[in-house]
Amino acid sequence: MRCLTAFAAVVISSVALAQPYPSKPVRVLVAFAPGGGIDIIARSVAPQIQAALGQPIVVENRPSAGGIVAAEATVRAAPDGHSLLISGNDTIFQKLLYKKLSYDPQRDLIPVAMLARAPIALFVHESVPAKSMQEFIGHAKANPGKLNYGSAGIGHPFHLAMELLQQRTGTNLVHVPYKGMAPVIQDLVAGRIQAMVYPATSQMTGYMKEGKLRALAAAAPQRLAALPEVPTFDEAGIADFNAAGWIALFAPAGTPREIVERLNREAVRAVGSPEMAQVYTKLSMLPGPMSPDEFARFYNREFEYWGNVTRTLSIVLD
Repeated sequence: MRCLTAFAAVVISSVALAQPYPSKPVRVLVAFAPGGGIDIIARSVAPQIQAALGQPIVVENRPSAGGIVAAEATVRAAPDGHSLLISGNDTIFQKLLYKKLSYDPQRDLIPVAMLARAPIALFVHESVPAKSMQEFIGHAKANPGKLNYGSAGIGHPFHLAMELLQQRTGTNLVHVPYKGMAPVIQDLVAGRIQAMVYPATSQMTGYMKEGKLRALAAAAPQRLAALPEVPTFDEAGIADFNAAGWIALFAPAGTPREIVERLNREAVRAVGSPEMAQVYTKLSMLPGPMSPDEFARFYNREFEYWGNVTRTLSIVLD
Protein backbone atom coordinates (compact mmCIF):
# COMPACT_ATOMS: atom_id res chain seq x y z
CA MET A 1 0.00 0.00 0.00
CA ARG A 2 2.83 2.40 0.89
CA CYS A 3 4.47 1.69 -2.49
CA LEU A 4 1.23 2.54 -4.28
CA THR A 5 0.92 5.74 -2.25
CA ALA A 6 4.48 6.73 -3.13
CA PHE A 7 3.85 5.97 -6.81
CA ALA A 8 0.67 8.07 -6.75
CA ALA A 9 2.60 10.95 -5.17
CA VAL A 10 5.20 10.78 -7.96
CA VAL A 11 2.49 10.82 -10.63
CA ILE A 12 0.67 13.76 -9.03
CA SER A 13 3.95 15.63 -8.60
CA SER A 14 4.77 15.13 -12.28
CA VAL A 15 1.36 16.48 -13.29
CA ALA A 16 1.79 19.44 -10.94
CA LEU A 17 5.10 20.34 -12.56
CA ALA A 18 3.48 20.27 -15.99
CA GLN A 19 1.10 23.08 -14.99
CA PRO A 20 1.88 26.59 -13.83
CA TYR A 21 1.72 26.88 -10.05
CA PRO A 22 -0.68 27.71 -8.58
CA SER A 23 -3.40 26.78 -11.05
CA LYS A 24 -6.28 27.17 -8.58
CA PRO A 25 -6.98 28.55 -5.08
CA VAL A 26 -4.66 27.34 -2.35
CA ARG A 27 -6.26 25.93 0.80
CA VAL A 28 -4.36 26.48 4.04
CA LEU A 29 -5.56 24.56 7.08
CA VAL A 30 -4.86 26.15 10.46
CA ALA A 31 -4.52 23.61 13.22
CA PHE A 32 -6.08 25.74 15.94
CA ALA A 33 -9.11 27.92 16.63
CA PRO A 34 -9.66 31.46 15.33
CA GLY A 35 -8.22 34.29 17.38
CA GLY A 36 -5.14 32.54 18.72
CA GLY A 37 -1.54 33.32 17.84
CA ILE A 38 -1.27 30.66 15.11
CA ASP A 39 -4.49 31.87 13.49
CA ILE A 40 -3.40 35.52 13.62
CA ILE A 41 -0.05 34.71 12.01
CA ALA A 42 -1.78 32.61 9.33
CA ARG A 43 -4.32 35.30 8.43
CA SER A 44 -1.67 38.03 8.46
CA VAL A 45 0.81 36.29 6.19
CA ALA A 46 -1.73 34.70 3.80
CA PRO A 47 -2.74 37.90 1.94
CA GLN A 48 0.88 38.71 1.16
CA ILE A 49 1.61 35.24 -0.18
CA GLN A 50 -1.68 35.37 -2.09
CA ALA A 51 -0.66 38.60 -3.82
CA ALA A 52 2.61 37.02 -4.91
CA LEU A 53 1.04 33.77 -6.14
CA GLY A 54 -1.85 35.41 -7.98
CA GLN A 55 -4.42 32.91 -6.68
CA PRO A 56 -6.73 33.13 -3.66
CA ILE A 57 -5.50 31.58 -0.42
CA VAL A 58 -8.38 30.17 1.58
CA VAL A 59 -7.57 29.91 5.29
CA GLU A 60 -9.64 27.28 7.07
CA ASN A 61 -9.51 26.52 10.80
CA ARG A 62 -9.52 22.83 11.78
CA PRO A 63 -9.09 22.96 15.56
CA SER A 64 -9.19 19.54 17.16
CA ALA A 65 -7.06 16.91 18.89
CA GLY A 66 -3.92 18.99 19.31
CA GLY A 67 -3.65 19.80 15.62
CA ILE A 68 -4.01 16.19 14.49
CA VAL A 69 -7.17 16.72 12.42
CA ALA A 70 -5.61 19.49 10.31
CA ALA A 71 -2.31 17.65 9.91
CA GLU A 72 -4.03 14.42 8.89
CA ALA A 73 -6.13 16.21 6.28
CA THR A 74 -3.00 17.84 4.85
CA VAL A 75 -1.11 14.55 4.70
CA ARG A 76 -3.99 13.00 2.75
CA ALA A 77 -4.22 15.89 0.27
CA ALA A 78 -2.69 15.86 -3.20
CA PRO A 79 0.99 16.92 -2.98
CA ASP A 80 0.63 19.67 -5.57
CA GLY A 81 1.04 22.80 -3.44
CA HIS A 82 -2.67 23.59 -3.31
CA SER A 83 -3.23 22.09 0.17
CA LEU A 84 -1.01 23.40 2.95
CA LEU A 85 -0.89 23.43 6.73
CA ILE A 86 -0.01 26.15 9.21
CA SER A 87 0.76 24.66 12.59
CA GLY A 88 3.51 24.68 15.20
CA ASN A 89 5.61 22.43 17.35
CA ASP A 90 2.44 20.47 18.08
CA THR A 91 3.46 18.48 14.98
CA ILE A 92 6.48 17.31 16.99
CA PHE A 93 4.39 16.20 19.93
CA GLN A 94 1.86 14.41 17.72
CA LYS A 95 4.51 11.89 16.78
CA LEU A 96 6.10 11.66 20.21
CA LEU A 97 2.96 11.38 22.32
CA TYR A 98 0.21 9.82 20.22
CA LYS A 99 0.79 6.15 19.49
CA LYS A 100 -2.19 5.61 17.15
CA LEU A 101 -1.52 8.25 14.50
CA SER A 102 -2.36 7.30 10.93
CA TYR A 103 0.63 9.32 9.69
CA ASP A 104 4.16 10.29 10.69
CA PRO A 105 4.60 14.10 10.83
CA GLN A 106 8.34 13.75 10.35
CA ARG A 107 7.93 11.60 7.24
CA ASP A 108 4.63 12.78 5.78
CA LEU A 109 4.94 16.57 6.12
CA ILE A 110 7.47 18.78 4.35
CA PRO A 111 8.69 21.76 6.42
CA VAL A 112 8.23 24.63 3.95
CA ALA A 113 8.85 27.86 5.89
CA MET A 114 9.21 29.09 9.44
CA LEU A 115 6.69 31.89 10.00
CA ALA A 116 7.30 32.89 13.60
CA ARG A 117 9.11 31.99 16.78
CA ALA A 118 7.16 32.36 20.01
CA PRO A 119 9.43 32.73 23.03
CA ILE A 120 7.66 31.94 26.27
CA ALA A 121 8.13 33.16 29.81
CA LEU A 122 7.26 31.77 33.21
CA PHE A 123 4.50 33.85 34.78
CA VAL A 124 3.40 33.56 38.41
CA HIS A 125 0.55 35.09 40.37
CA GLU A 126 1.47 38.10 42.48
CA SER A 127 0.75 36.09 45.66
CA VAL A 128 3.68 33.76 44.98
CA PRO A 129 6.53 34.89 47.29
CA ALA A 130 9.23 34.78 44.63
CA LYS A 131 10.71 37.65 42.67
CA SER A 132 13.34 35.57 40.86
CA MET A 133 13.61 32.16 39.26
CA GLN A 134 15.84 30.87 42.04
CA GLU A 135 13.41 32.09 44.69
CA PHE A 136 10.59 30.34 42.84
CA ILE A 137 12.56 27.09 42.73
CA GLY A 138 13.27 27.37 46.44
CA HIS A 139 9.61 28.07 47.21
CA ALA A 140 8.44 25.16 45.05
CA LYS A 141 10.90 22.76 46.68
CA ALA A 142 9.75 23.87 50.12
CA ASN A 143 6.13 23.24 49.08
CA PRO A 144 6.10 20.11 46.88
CA GLY A 145 2.72 19.40 45.31
CA LYS A 146 1.19 22.61 46.64
CA LEU A 147 1.68 24.94 43.64
CA ASN A 148 -0.59 24.53 40.62
CA TYR A 149 0.18 25.41 37.02
CA GLY A 150 -2.17 25.43 34.04
CA SER A 151 -1.95 24.56 30.36
CA ALA A 152 -4.32 23.91 27.47
CA GLY A 153 -4.26 20.18 28.14
CA ILE A 154 -2.08 17.12 28.54
CA GLY A 155 0.48 17.02 25.75
CA HIS A 156 0.10 20.73 24.92
CA PRO A 157 3.49 22.40 24.30
CA PHE A 158 3.05 24.59 27.40
CA HIS A 159 2.33 21.50 29.50
CA LEU A 160 5.51 19.86 28.27
CA ALA A 161 7.47 23.08 28.81
CA MET A 162 6.40 23.14 32.45
CA GLU A 163 7.21 19.46 32.85
CA LEU A 164 10.63 20.14 31.34
CA LEU A 165 11.10 23.01 33.79
CA GLN A 166 10.33 20.72 36.73
CA GLN A 167 12.73 18.16 35.33
CA ARG A 168 15.49 20.76 35.07
CA THR A 169 14.86 22.21 38.56
CA GLY A 170 13.84 19.19 40.61
CA THR A 171 10.50 20.72 41.58
CA ASN A 172 7.03 19.18 41.91
CA LEU A 173 4.07 21.25 40.73
CA VAL A 174 0.52 20.06 40.03
CA HIS A 175 -0.72 20.26 36.45
CA VAL A 176 -4.25 21.60 35.92
CA PRO A 177 -5.32 20.94 32.29
CA TYR A 178 -7.81 23.27 30.58
CA LYS A 179 -9.52 23.25 27.18
CA GLY A 180 -7.73 26.39 26.00
CA MET A 181 -5.30 29.04 27.15
CA ALA A 182 -7.85 31.81 27.76
CA PRO A 183 -9.26 30.18 30.93
CA VAL A 184 -5.72 29.40 32.10
CA ILE A 185 -4.85 33.10 31.95
CA GLN A 186 -8.09 34.01 33.72
CA ASP A 187 -7.41 31.59 36.56
CA LEU A 188 -3.79 32.70 36.89
CA VAL A 189 -4.84 36.36 37.17
CA ALA A 190 -7.49 35.35 39.73
CA GLY A 191 -4.96 33.37 41.74
CA ARG A 192 -6.71 30.01 41.34
CA ILE A 193 -3.48 28.65 39.86
CA GLN A 194 -0.01 29.95 40.64
CA ALA A 195 2.03 29.57 37.45
CA MET A 196 2.03 29.08 33.70
CA VAL A 197 4.28 29.57 30.69
CA TYR A 198 3.05 31.77 27.86
CA PRO A 199 4.36 34.30 25.30
CA ALA A 200 4.94 37.80 26.64
CA THR A 201 1.93 39.28 24.85
CA SER A 202 0.60 42.76 25.53
CA GLN A 203 -2.16 41.10 27.57
CA MET A 204 0.36 39.46 29.88
CA THR A 205 2.58 42.51 30.23
CA GLY A 206 -0.57 44.53 30.93
CA TYR A 207 -1.36 42.27 33.87
CA MET A 208 2.22 42.72 35.03
CA LYS A 209 1.86 46.50 35.00
CA GLU A 210 -1.30 46.13 37.08
CA GLY A 211 0.69 44.11 39.63
CA LYS A 212 -1.35 40.94 39.11
CA LEU A 213 1.39 38.83 37.52
CA ARG A 214 5.15 38.55 37.65
CA ALA A 215 7.48 37.16 34.97
CA LEU A 216 10.52 35.31 36.29
CA ALA A 217 12.41 34.07 33.21
CA ALA A 218 12.10 33.89 29.43
CA ALA A 219 12.94 30.98 27.11
CA ALA A 220 14.87 32.95 24.49
CA PRO A 221 18.49 33.38 23.34
CA GLN A 222 18.44 36.96 24.65
CA ARG A 223 16.12 39.08 26.73
CA LEU A 224 12.79 39.83 25.13
CA ALA A 225 11.98 43.38 24.07
CA ALA A 226 8.64 43.05 25.89
CA LEU A 227 10.42 41.94 29.09
CA PRO A 228 13.75 43.77 29.16
CA GLU A 229 14.16 43.38 32.93
CA VAL A 230 13.41 39.65 32.92
CA PRO A 231 16.41 37.30 32.59
CA THR A 232 16.56 34.41 30.18
CA PHE A 233 16.47 30.91 31.67
CA ASP A 234 20.19 30.64 30.94
CA GLU A 235 20.81 33.83 32.90
CA ALA A 236 18.63 32.45 35.70
CA GLY A 237 20.84 29.38 35.93
CA ILE A 238 18.68 26.88 34.01
CA ALA A 239 20.60 25.66 30.98
CA ASP A 240 19.23 23.92 27.88
CA PHE A 241 15.64 25.06 28.41
CA ASN A 242 14.74 25.22 24.72
CA ALA A 243 10.99 25.45 25.12
CA ALA A 244 10.11 28.31 22.79
CA GLY A 245 7.20 27.69 20.46
CA TRP A 246 7.14 28.28 16.73
CA ILE A 247 4.67 28.53 13.83
CA ALA A 248 5.35 27.19 10.37
CA LEU A 249 4.04 26.34 6.92
CA PHE A 250 3.96 22.67 5.85
CA ALA A 251 3.08 20.75 2.69
CA PRO A 252 2.26 17.08 2.09
CA ALA A 253 5.21 14.80 1.40
CA GLY A 254 5.78 14.48 -2.32
CA THR A 255 5.17 18.15 -3.08
CA PRO A 256 7.63 19.14 -5.84
CA ARG A 257 10.78 20.87 -4.67
CA GLU A 258 10.15 23.79 -7.04
CA ILE A 259 6.81 24.51 -5.36
CA VAL A 260 8.31 24.20 -1.87
CA GLU A 261 11.08 26.63 -2.79
CA ARG A 262 8.65 29.14 -4.28
CA LEU A 263 6.38 29.01 -1.24
CA ASN A 264 9.41 29.44 0.98
CA ARG A 265 10.59 32.50 -0.95
CA GLU A 266 7.19 34.16 -0.74
CA ALA A 267 6.81 33.29 2.95
CA VAL A 268 10.26 34.67 3.79
CA ARG A 269 9.43 37.86 1.90
CA ALA A 270 6.14 38.15 3.77
CA VAL A 271 7.56 37.63 7.27
CA GLY A 272 10.10 40.36 6.61
CA SER A 273 7.46 42.94 5.68
CA PRO A 274 6.63 46.03 7.78
CA GLU A 275 3.06 44.75 8.14
CA MET A 276 4.25 41.53 9.76
CA ALA A 277 6.67 43.43 12.01
CA GLN A 278 3.65 45.06 13.65
CA VAL A 279 1.98 41.68 14.10
CA TYR A 280 5.09 40.19 15.70
CA THR A 281 5.37 43.12 18.11
CA LYS A 282 1.75 42.78 19.16
CA LEU A 283 2.08 39.03 19.77
CA SER A 284 5.60 39.26 21.24
CA MET A 285 6.82 36.86 18.57
CA LEU A 286 9.87 36.96 16.33
CA PRO A 287 10.31 36.31 12.61
CA GLY A 288 12.26 33.16 11.89
CA PRO A 289 13.09 33.05 8.19
CA MET A 290 14.86 29.88 7.06
CA SER A 291 15.44 28.12 3.77
CA PRO A 292 13.64 24.78 3.31
CA ASP A 293 16.85 22.90 4.12
CA GLU A 294 17.56 24.98 7.22
CA PHE A 295 14.02 24.47 8.42
CA ALA A 296 14.20 20.71 7.76
CA ARG A 297 17.35 20.46 9.89
CA PHE A 298 15.70 22.51 12.64
CA TYR A 299 12.58 20.32 12.46
CA ASN A 300 14.59 17.13 12.87
CA ARG A 301 16.53 18.60 15.82
CA GLU A 302 13.21 19.40 17.52
CA PHE A 303 12.16 15.75 17.22
CA GLU A 304 15.43 14.66 18.78
CA TYR A 305 15.31 17.23 21.62
CA TRP A 306 11.69 16.66 22.62
CA GLY A 307 12.00 12.92 22.06
CA ASN A 308 14.58 12.83 24.85
CA VAL A 309 12.27 14.89 27.06
CA THR A 310 9.09 12.91 26.47
CA ARG A 311 10.83 9.58 26.94
CA THR A 312 12.02 10.75 30.35
CA LEU A 313 8.55 11.99 31.28
CA SER A 314 6.85 8.80 30.02
CA ILE A 315 3.81 10.69 28.68
CA VAL A 316 1.75 8.67 26.19
CA LEU A 317 -1.64 9.67 24.74
CA ASP A 318 -4.17 7.60 22.78
